[in-house]
Amino acid sequence: MKILTFGQTGQLARALKRTQPNTVELIQLSHQQVDITQPQRIDDALAYYRPNIIINCAAYTNVEKAEINPESAIKTNALAVEYIAKAASAYGIKLIQLSTDYVFDGGSSTPYLVTQKPAAINTYGQSKLLAEATLLSYQSDLFCIVRTSWLYHHTGNNFLTTMLKLMSQTHNQAAIGSSKENPINIVNDQTGSPTMVDDLARFLWKLCLQKQWSAIYHWSDAGVCTWYEFAQAIKTRAIGLGLLRQPIYLQPITSEQYASIVNRPVFSALDSGLSHTIATQNPWQQQLSLCLNELKHSKECLFVAKN
Repeated sequence: MKILTFGQTGQLARALKRTQPNTVELIQLSHQQVDITQPQRIDDALAYYRPNIIINCAAYTNVEKAEINPESAIKTNALAVEYIAKAASAYGIKLIQLSTDYVFDGGSSTPYLVTQKPAAINTYGQSKLLAEATLLSYQSDLFCIVRTSWLYHHTGNNFLTTMLKLMSQTHNQAAIGSSKENPINIVNDQTGSPTMVDDLARFLWKLCLQKQWSAIYHWSDAGVCTWYEFAQAIKTRAIGLGLLRQPIYLQPITSEQYASIVNRPVFSALDSGLSHTIATQNPWQQQLSLCLNELKHSKECLFVAKN
């Protein structure tokens, strides 16, 4: 089986490479190799490589910058997907399009089902929702959408690495988080499901083996929490593994207290029930511990606490 990803250096593309099955030929194309906002470049790549399945990992994911520069977000997240879908359809190639919990408005109090109507409240979510609409308009069994949430890993730029970097500096008395008077402020009124990106990658590999696809899937690790609760879990587990040391002061705050131009959904957990026929979810707490343990034993670990 030959799988092609648009995107090579992002979180998911790297996770797919780490978890690549031996039976898969994986071709990963960077932005420099194929600019997906240029239809002819997409067509040329598909004509040359002729993959069985495309996994589109390329995306404009900076939620803050998307509000300032919506044209760029829509160009990459929506218009480019239109080009990919058109080319994939012409060649009869299957396509997995990644999407987000941010296509929902946060008004639910229970995890969102794949059948619930989305209503994005920020530019990033709207751009991903436009891509979804494009794929669904084909009514093709060659295409499917996979929504996910709160992706993290111990490499790259994400919530986990941001928290570890901040928390690792608290031995400096001038650093944020070093005292009760100068804590690390974390939003405590937005709820979702953290997802270790390697878990998403493994789900996608299993999805590739399915003979038939549903139009939309949800995938995250099991359980829900707030960003503050996620940060507390990172702190507790990292200290336990010797990656961090006390003192580390965290302060729960509201979304209103957090300086941001982005409207984020208050509740965005996804119901992954439909995906259970393909893969088994693990609790997010368990996967966080696994990820941090991998970090501790990795060559690039920079966070081992010093006495």
